[in-house]
Amino acid sequence: MRGSKSHLERMVWGFLLSVAAACLASGAALATCTPPGTINPGDVPCYMTVQPIDVATTVGSSVAYAPFNSTSPTIDPTTAGSPLQTLPASSPSNLVGVQIPTNSISSNPIGFVVQPASGASPGTLSNPGVDVTRELLNNLGVELVWLPMTQYVYPACPASAPAGSCTAATQDFTTLQVDLAPTGSIVANCQGTISGTTLTISACSSGGLAVYDFLSGTGISNNPDGSLATYITGLGTGSGGTGTYTVNISQTVKRAITITAQSFTLTSANFKLLSNQPNISNGGTPAAWVNPQRTTVNLFFVNKLNPPPAMGGTLYGFGWLCNNGVAIGSQTFSQSRPDTIAHELTHNLCLDHANYGAGPWTTATGTNGSYLPPFGVVPQLPVTPLAGQCDPNYPACGANLMTTGSLRTEPTLACILAGYPTTTGATPVPAACKDSSGNQVAGLFNPNVNLKTDQVTTSPIVQNGVTLLQTPQQIQVLGRSGLLFNNTPTLQFSGFLDPIPHETTKAQLGTGSSSTDRAIFDLSGPAGGKPAETLLAWVLTLPQEQTFAKHDGFRIVSQSRKDLVQDVRYYPGPANNPLKRNIAYQPGGDNNADDPNIAAAAPSPCASATAECLVVKFQPPGLEANDSISFSKSILSSDAPITNEDLCKAKITYVFSDGFVTTSNFGRCAPVSLPLVASSWHPDPHVAPHVVQSNVLLAAGGDGQGCTPDDSGSCPPLEARDHDVTQEAQPGVSCDNGTTNGSDVTGIIKGPNIIIQGGQTCRYHDCEFLGSLTINNAHAFLKNCQVDGLLTMNSGTLNLAPLDPPSSAATSVFVHGVTQVGSNDNLPNSFSIGPGANLHGGLTIQNLPSGGTGYVCGSTFSGGVTVNNNQSLIQVGGGPPTCPINTIAGGFSCKNNMPAVTGGGNTVSGGTSGQCPH
Repeated sequence: MRGSKSHLERMVWGFLLSVAAACLASGAALATCTPPGTINPGDVPCYMTVQPIDVATTVGSSVAYAPFNSTSPTIDPTTAGSPLQTLPASSPSNLVGVQIPTNSISSNPIGFVVQPASGASPGTLSNPGVDVTRELLNNLGVELVWLPMTQYVYPACPASAPAGSCTAATQDFTTLQVDLAPTGSIVANCQGTISGTTLTISACSSGGLAVYDFLSGTGISNNPDGSLATYITGLGTGSGGTGTYTVNISQTVKRAITITAQSFTLTSANFKLLSNQPNISNGGTPAAWVNPQRTTVNLFFVNKLNPPPAMGGTLYGFGWLCNNGVAIGSQTFSQSRPDTIAHELTHNLCLDHANYGAGPWTTATGTNGSYLPPFGVVPQLPVTPLAGQCDPNYPACGANLMTTGSLRTEPTLACILAGYPTTTGATPVPAACKDSSGNQVAGLFNPNVNLKTDQVTTSPIVQNGVTLLQTPQQIQVLGRSGLLFNNTPTLQFSGFLDPIPHETTKAQLGTGSSSTDRAIFDLSGPAGGKPAETLLAWVLTLPQEQTFAKHDGFRIVSQSRKDLVQDVRYYPGPANNPLKRNIAYQPGGDNNADDPNIAAAAPSPCASATAECLVVKFQPPGLEANDSISFSKSILSSDAPITNEDLCKAKITYVFSDGFVTTSNFGRCAPVSLPLVASSWHPDPHVAPHVVQSNVLLAAGGDGQGCTPDDSGSCPPLEARDHDVTQEAQPGVSCDNGTTNGSDVTGIIKGPNIIIQGGQTCRYHDCEFLGSLTINNAHAFLKNCQVDGLLTMNSGTLNLAPLDPPSSAATSVFVHGVTQVGSNDNLPNSFSIGPGANLHGGLTIQNLPSGGTGYVCGSTFSGGVTVNNNQSLIQVGGGPPTCPINTIAGGFSCKNNMPAVTGGGNTVSGGTSGQCPH
């Protein structure tokens, strides 16, 4: 059973490859996979493999690489994730995963790494960090396997690049440009003129204008090939109809002409080229600069992501929806947006910005007020739900990882994992992650639900008989890969996901009182995974203060069939092997028996290079689904018998027959119950998973679809996400005419007129507008504010929020002038007014199309309320608790509303007329 060390290593790795070859040759790997039982909170039942690629250009004698983290003063992609574990040159040349980026202890990690207890970045050997991208994906149920960084350099790779690590680029891809193009669909017909970059519309006979609409008409500038080139870049006084707009090309059209507007589409031609699309999604052979497996996601680090010319703003990342390819810009790191990489990768897994529980409040789509997929909302629910609402009254919007960047609550790197659960309990919260009252600020593990960020929905939600969320994000992601149900027709492979076999280790000490009590380990065969998948090897890693009792050997207590165990080895062995070395676990690592240190630079099966570990290899084909085994071993802690409290600090590594290797731990110490349990579905955050498999064999057996298939099993068309600057956070875009950057504004706001537009979100509180506020296709939230002039919302979202706690007796928002919701152009609006609003100049609600909702509750009006020509759902009063009655002076008039206004019970002076509820 003891065998030679090099024999064990050659057998384990050789057997790994032989099993992979057998599965692929038989076609078994092309079947779907279904993990057994229920997906419980914290389970991580599948993994995705990501190929990071640093894009660069040669400048003189140096190479300018794109940044891939925010901690290293100089960017060197050859050391990304170092210290790397590297197989020697004598290993098979077609292995992938031969280097394992160890982000948790790397001084040059890939992406964001933070030490949750201190907020410091990156991690160190003595204080390992947590890979933020990996943790966010784990929260979804997906493990992240980073492959070694490669480079794509224009025009040629540097001579210093290691062999096979760099490909020469065909053009400079360090900057990716977003392209704007017309769709051909006509959205409006208007009359107007153009002077410079100002478009003046005098009338529209149909439709409405919007930012990015392409314009055509006599005299309007086109491209040399005759294609449309002029488009709207901003709103002036117009918000869809008459008024002024800004266009991208300066020109003169003095005479009023007929102007036809076409809708637009956003894409990126050079992102398509860089990500080798649509070749990958069409099943083609991947290009030389991307990973040779279509199901490995290619993630590119670039210097700049540019929105369309003249649009301004900042972009952080692109991702193809359901298809292979992600690009991350340098602004992600310079402005520290730690959730961007995970957000983009999850777009590849088919999640979008406003479905399955992400995004703003939406209205029910099914019968009985229930929601049908892909829609759904998440408690805490607003009392008066507002279509498009994303504010503290509906915190689930900003707290979701997949909500668009302009609405998502962005945590700081230092605080995103503050309070992280560890084997000894939650980490302390750094002082920098607390507000003036001592409460933790936004972060993934914040116990205050209103301040959590980057959550994903994992369970269906039914409340009071109403289905609020039928399909959560986790089921949507895992379900599309065939993990939670059988697809019809059955999908081949699993998009970008592979199943992790469910393997557990139960451990506890013997029940006797003797000092020779042994640790007993019980394993059953792996459940789920790929067809016929087995456990090849099992590794126990001890903490540094613990050792194996050399006088007392490995004992098999019971086994389901004879000779399950092929070999057992200890690392370091009984020879002159120092503890502090990176012990070999690869073919040919120590062929020289006279020099036991020859493998010092090779990878280790141990979770720590300074630890003792025990490797148990099973007879071919490995531990199968119906197998079970129990074995024991004496372990010492400072030369004394180990206790359960010490044993729970150990780590377990599983090596599966598809090449996936993962490490878990026994959970919290001291243990609250026995036996201790370690699961392959609960990965250790400080130990990187990896994959060892053969590119040649995978190519021969078929690589599966390079996408997350749709319901028909086909790759969907290419659609990029996060390339629309109006939907991303935009530094420099102001909510008060440039006085303050950002979306939160307080204090005195100078006029004469504040105009917000272009999809931006502005939150005003404890403030006074010295003039008027106009909302053009934007989202405004006011609380404890006064508007000295007019309040006009032509399109978008308006929320005049109550004080906390709500009270119609106390004024939260006071408007001196007229408040108008809606324009003459039938543009969409949703609004919530009160309780506690005082609109002194009266309220007019007009021309709202279907699809929106509006609430007027517990507020006071001195200039009357008029509600005319609307197709939205509008409620005025009705009574507590949801919508308190209003006090209206100056009359209450409702005409031509379909459906009719609901509510009632309001106190009205000046008469009630038309359809108004009494």
